[in-house]
Amino acid sequence: MKTRDDQGHTSVRSSPGARRASVGGPQLALLPPVLPERNPETESASGQALWLAVDLPHLALDALVQTGSMASKPLIITEDSARPRVHDANRSARQAGVRPGMALADALAVLNAPIVRDYEPEIIRQHLQTLASVLLQFTDHVCPEPGERRILLEVGRSLRLFRGTAALEARVRDTLRQLGYTPRIGIARTPAAARLLAHLRHPARPLARDALRRTLSPLPLTVLPLPAADITALHGIGLERIGELLRLPRNDLTLRYGTRLPELIDRLLGDRPEPVPRFRPPETPAFQLDFDQEVNAIGALRFPLKRLLLQLEQTLRAGNHHIQGLELQLRHRGTTTRLTLERSQPGSRAEEWLELWNIRLSRLELPAPVRGLRLAVPCLLPAGADPAGLFNSRDGTRDDSGFLTRLRARLGDDAVLRFAPTLQPLPEEAQEACSPETFPALTSAGATPAQRVVGASLWLCPPQPSPPPGPLEWLGRLEGGWWTGNDQRRDYAVTTDRQGRLCWVFRDLRSGQWQLQGFWG
Repeated sequence: MKTRDDQGHTSVRSSPGARRASVGGPQLALLPPVLPERNPETESASGQALWLAVDLPHLALDALVQTGSMASKPLIITEDSARPRVHDANRSARQAGVRPGMALADALAVLNAPIVRDYEPEIIRQHLQTLASVLLQFTDHVCPEPGERRILLEVGRSLRLFRGTAALEARVRDTLRQLGYTPRIGIARTPAAARLLAHLRHPARPLARDALRRTLSPLPLTVLPLPAADITALHGIGLERIGELLRLPRNDLTLRYGTRLPELIDRLLGDRPEPVPRFRPPETPAFQLDFDQEVNAIGALRFPLKRLLLQLEQTLRAGNHHIQGLELQLRHRGTTTRLTLERSQPGSRAEEWLELWNIRLSRLELPAPVRGLRLAVPCLLPAGADPAGLFNSRDGTRDDSGFLTRLRARLGDDAVLRFAPTLQPLPEEAQEACSPETFPALTSAGATPAQRVVGASLWLCPPQPSPPPGPLEWLGRLEGGWWTGNDQRRDYAVTTDRQGRLCWVFRDLRSGQWQLQGFWG
């Protein structure tokens, strides 16, 4: 505000909190800068850590869903111990009263001939590693936790790319559901809080410390990952909620309960950093499914194969890769059937690969019942790579219709080949049939001097004796092979046989005999 004193000097009255500056004259007020309104999501995107926890409590059941063997009748998964207990149960079993932790004998008493499967930690670990590779498309910091059937993601740097917390969470959830899993997701500013919110299916997404404290305060103490003895001791002093625990001095908690409880509170609120290791995906991914029952029909393999291909597609998307070939292993009792499939151009879409594998499997007879599938990737290609493939057109474009790829899938890898030049001068040695994977396609070269003289044939065959031709048209002479000990001197010509075909013939200048080289085109 400007004011004028009695002597006519002008001064500026500053607002509270403003700084004053004077240089031998009237005082000037330096107003504080106008700060933009705080946006928690923008703060997280600009560098603040934000953690997303994916809890998979029904991972053992989801693993059975991948194989297509999930039955509608009651199914329970038991943990192997001295006294077997229920690890998980499907909806039919839960409706009958079965709950996790129930003794197996009690569960069998309320169910009528249920399906019983064992809990296998190694299969759980494989599924978590596969999902961790898939989730790398959202962030480079992923950490699977097999013991808790959970995956942690640091997503603070990914919010701007995926346009906010809600959009990113929806993408992660949709990706996992598409693969056949049932996730619970929690998001918070610390890993410990994200784990807790995911386990509780809590809808809050606290990005700031105060918001996190308000979210945790009304929760009961029983949700904390503490031993039952500690929870009982806290109840003994009248504490029921996490908020009541947070108001107690940390020193008093340390003296009474040791360092475990204060350290947990510090990790929940972010006062103590929690190191989270990074997951490193394998260089060549492989995907495997084991069946709980042997499969005797080819048609029953299509559903689990589709699941494997969907996992492959998401993993390739995470690594920005494409593939041009796949190996499918059908595991039998004591033996394995290996099938390979190559495409004329790289790709990653599960639907395209599934169509080719369906064609390939349709002509296969199973030598024995199948106990599992394994999908292996021999080589990863960058997504932007466009190597020359099979049967490029004359103008250099590719056969994008996929016809030749489907033809190879139906007839076999050795049924559709191409010719590759060998740079040998003799026509019968100038090219050889090969697969595009063995010899990459070469750019089309101009005709050699010998080809310009004697031409080329439409159908080439090994030289074979021929009677002296009738009227003929001379083409020229070819000499070569002397540097390899196969010295050849030939005069080439074109003639017509009795069937009206144009024959490509030559006369050996050393023996004087006529030879049929091929048929002129």
